[in-house]
Amino acid sequence: MMTAVLLALFAAPFLTRVLRPAQTQLVTLESAAPRQIRASVLASGTLMYQQQVQLSSEVIGRVTAILVQEGERVTAGQALLRIDDAQSRAEVVQQQSVVRQQQINIDNQRLALNNQESQFQRKQTLYSHQMIAPSALEDAQYALDQARIQLRNSTEALQQTKAVLKQAVDRAAKTVVTAPLNGTVTAIDIKTGETAVPNQVGYRGSSLLTIANTSTLMAEISVDEADIARIRAGQQVAIFTAAHPDRVLHGAVQSIALSPQRNDGVAGNGTLARSYLIKLSLADAAGVLLHAGMSCRAEIYTASAGAALSAPLQAILSPAGDKSDSAEAALGERRTVASRQREASSGQYVLVARDGVVTRKLVKLGIADDERQEIISGLKLGDAIITGPYKVLRQLKSGDRVAASMEAS
Repeated sequence: MMTAVLLALFAAPFLTRVLRPAQTQLVTLESAAPRQIRASVLASGTLMYQQQVQLSSEVIGRVTAILVQEGERVTAGQALLRIDDAQSRAEVVQQQSVVRQQQINIDNQRLALNNQESQFQRKQTLYSHQMIAPSALEDAQYALDQARIQLRNSTEALQQTKAVLKQAVDRAAKTVVTAPLNGTVTAIDIKTGETAVPNQVGYRGSSLLTIANTSTLMAEISVDEADIARIRAGQQVAIFTAAHPDRVLHGAVQSIALSPQRNDGVAGNGTLARSYLIKLSLADAAGVLLHAGMSCRAEIYTASAGAALSAPLQAILSPAGDKSDSAEAALGERRTVASRQREASSGQYVLVARDGVVTRKLVKLGIADDERQEIISGLKLGDAIITGPYKVLRQLKSGDRVAASMEAS
């Protein structure tokens, strides 16, 4: 008798939970309908000019005149800046004198050669009449050969001095810095009176001016190595600049760097993080005030599903998020290990409300964007997808009763 009473006391709570009507949960719903899904990669970078040249001096000298102003348009070959050329001109004058002296030496060598040729011919005539010894003819031949060699040597020395003169003339010409392309002066990094020096990193005076073709404005962004495999040349891009955050600039992937750049940060596996530089063209930047060096962020569209059924990311569940076995056992739903493995291998699913009852529908997923994921199969047009609240959603199972809350869409 006592045993029966104890059993009744322990069984009463369990029977109460089983026999009482299931509680209706308030959920938000969304009707399955075609929506556009565009997978994308986000990255940041800066604006830059594709055609930009930073000019530096090739000679050392004091800047005597700056002939342009920042923002001025210039044409290729136009003089931009002058450097003191007194020393260069002196070198040219000196080398011109050396060339003239060498030409005088050659003239002397030609006269000596003509003289030796005449003497050799006379010696040959005398030798033919046996009026001189053979050694005298040999001496005349040797003197003639020496005159020819000296003339050749002087000719080569003249070519050398002319080359040195050309170098001096070239150095003198480099005291006038000219524009290598048509463009706009975007920066002047030196002042009149300062000393220009050949390009040395970190030395003041090594950078003179910067000229750019402002019509070639583009964006250069850095894409993480985890996303680079999804990037292709020609993909469409939406670009947002810090100066115009509400203005969308459209563009396309122009080129992808073949080699990565090493970043200072450390990746999750302890190795140095790597990224790749991507150059983006701008298609509709006309009328927007933009400058090189502005920071920007870009969204590269890597894939598009067009109009396809989709679900919010939070509505897509997996078997790993189901309730524990112990909770289900308390409700009298015992599953074998094999049945749990079969369900886990079945993939993701969504919960759909039909006549106020929850139904689990296995789905095959496609591409995703920041908010939604394409449903390739498993859903039908008009299905009422349960989208939240998440605390309720993760506890629901097939057969539970639900009702749409006031926030249902």
